[in-house]
Parts: sequence; C-alpha cells; structure tokens
Amino acid sequence: MKRFLGHRLLFLYLAAFITIVGYGMVFPLLPFYAQHFGATPLQLGFLAASFSITQFLVSPIVGRISDRYGRKPVLVVALLGTAGSFVAFGLAPSLFWLFIARAVHGLFSSGVFPIAAAYIGDSTSKEERVTYMSRLTATFALGFIVGPAASGLLAGFAPAFPFVAAGILAFLNATFIFFFLRESLTAKAEKLVLKEGLVNVKAILHGFRGEFGTLFFMLFAWAFALANLEVGFPLFAEQQLSFHEQQIGVVFAWMGSVAAFVQWVFLPFIVKKFGEFRTIIAGGLGMAAGQALISYAPNLGILFLFVSVSTLGSALMRPTVNALLSKGTREGQGTTMGLAFSFESLGRVIGPLVGGFLINAAGIHSQFLLGALFLIGSSLFFAKSVLVTKTA
Repeated sequence: MKRFLGHRLLFLYLAAFITIVGYGMVFPLLPFYAQHFGATPLQLGFLAASFSITQFLVSPIVGRISDRYGRKPVLVVALLGTAGSFVAFGLAPSLFWLFIARAVHGLFSSGVFPIAAAYIGDSTSKEERVTYMSRLTATFALGFIVGPAASGLLAGFAPAFPFVAAGILAFLNATFIFFFLRESLTAKAEKLVLKEGLVNVKAILHGFRGEFGTLFFMLFAWAFALANLEVGFPLFAEQQLSFHEQQIGVVFAWMGSVAAFVQWVFLPFIVKKFGEFRTIIAGGLGMAAGQALISYAPNLGILFLFVSVSTLGSALMRPTVNALLSKGTREGQGTTMGLAFSFESLGRVIGPLVGGFLINAAGIHSQFLLGALFLIGSSLFFAKSVLVTKTA
C-alpha cells in the first residue's frame, strides 16, 4: 500500500517540480524584463509584491473551493491559468499589462502548493504526513535550482522566450495532471462558504486567535525572513563581497540543494527521533542564527557555513509546521492549507517592504537581524504555547 501511495504521489511531485521550474525561470529575469518598459525601482517592488498580495487574498478561497469540488480540478485550472499568465507576461505590450499578468499569475498559482499539500493530507496517515510533506517541499527546492539555470540559457534566444517556455511547461503540466493524477478527496464539503475567505483580514485574525495561531505565525515569520534574505542577500553580496550575478546564483543554488537534500533524506528521521515540536523550534532558532550571521561573513567559506545553517533551519521548519497543521485540522485540508499559504504570502509581502526601508535607514545588516528576531520571537512563542498545552 505504501509503495502504491509513493508511486501515485510521484505524479504530484512531478507536477509541483515543473510548476516551480517555470516560476524559477521567470523570477530572476523579472526586474530586467520590467526595466525594458521603463519600470522604476519602486514600481519593480510593487510588481514583485503584486504576486504575493494576490496569493494572500485568494489562497483561503481556493482551499475552500477544493474542499467542495476536489483537488484535481482546482490543480488543473490553476496550472492552465498559470500557463496563460506566463505567456501574457512574455507578450505584454506595456508595464500596465505586466502588472495584470503578474497579479493573474499570483491568483492562479495560489492553487498549486496549498492544494498539493491538501492532496497529501487526504492521501497519507498522520504518522507518514511529515515524510510526504517534506518531499513535496524538497521538490519545490529542486525546482528553484533548475529553473534559474534554464532561464539563463533560454534568455539568450529572446527576452520573452523563458516566459513563453514556462507557459508551455505549465500547460503540459495541467494536461499531465488531468490524465494521470487520481482525485484524493473522498468526502467533499456539502456547500461552498466563501464569506470568511473573501474578507481575508477576518480570516487572518481568526487564524491568529485560533488553536493554530502559533503555527500560522511561524509560517509568517519563516516567509518574512526568507523574503528578506532573497531581497537583501544580492545587495549584501555585491557591496561587501563584490559578487556578480553568477556567484549570487551559485549561492542560491546551494541553498536549494541543501534544502532538498535535508527534506528528502533526513527530515523524516529527525522528526521521528525528536518529534514535531522540537524539530520546529530547532528549525526556527537555527534559521535565525544563520540569518543573523550571514551579513557578517568575512569570506566565502564562512558565508557558505552561515547560509547552510540558515537553510538547514528553514528546511526543518516549514514542512514540519505544514504537517502538524494537516494532522490537527478539523476543517477541510484545503481550507487549512490555503489559510497557511495566505500567512506565508503575507510574510512575503511585508518582509521585503520593511527590509527595503531598513536598508536605507540602518544599513545592510539590519534586515537580516530583523528576520532573525522575528524567527526567535515566533519560536519562543511556539515553545511557550506547547508548554502551556502540555501542562494544562
């Protein structure tokens, strides 16, 4: 049975991998492509943020829809919409249409990772949830390695070529899901309730106050710190270590490799040995330590050490939090995972905006330290909640 499940989930892993390869092909070229249309640095920031803002608003709604109508149709529609948004971005005639295409991409892509996580929640027992959730996250990490490399090769043909290629990949992915992936949802929700999802601020506040509030805050802190790293590291590496784009790409590729290896090979054994709660706390504190030290690295060797510590903590933290949410939910898997993804999106929006302000006001080290403080605070808050629960 377990072997059959593993083979069935391979279709899901492959779909997730192809999706994130397409995203990874687009992400590195986004600023340069937008500059062809005269985008200012401020407009570039809003262009990047528009993707996560849309995900923040839509993810809980998509999760509820999947609880009512099934995971497979939502995944297929999400991938078809993603394909169209990639092609529209590559063929956009103006900056205004770039914003439209980017927002549409965020809308449809919000139906990929949370619904894939919900699919795993439907298909696995609580005991094996961490194993399969970590493999899904590892697949995304691998896609971030392959995508930028493919983007660099394809951009040589034409600036728009990687975007069109990513759209073709997403379309093929949707076709693949339609024909080969079985539906995982056996008991569908009786009706579709969208009111709470449409008023997303209410859903967020309810999530913070609910029993999963500390876990949602951990995901917010994780995304906040990671988004800060993705934005701040290239600036730090260029200013302090005289890195060029290729060397920065190597560091990000190393981060993806470490994350994929830890999540695919070691994480299930670590959780089995120490439990979910200790793994999450260790991951949060480890990521914080790496984040705080990265911008003080004096040379390349020490830099890779600090980056590895941060990536190791991140790799332990996120899939374990998602597995714990999936195991404990009393609502539909899609509803819970959609709301969790919304918290991540909120962190990706706020993180770079606050980080950019801090860089101008207090220097390149400040945003890394802020991300570390968020992670330490969320880890201590989570640890306290666990102790209170155990003593109650």
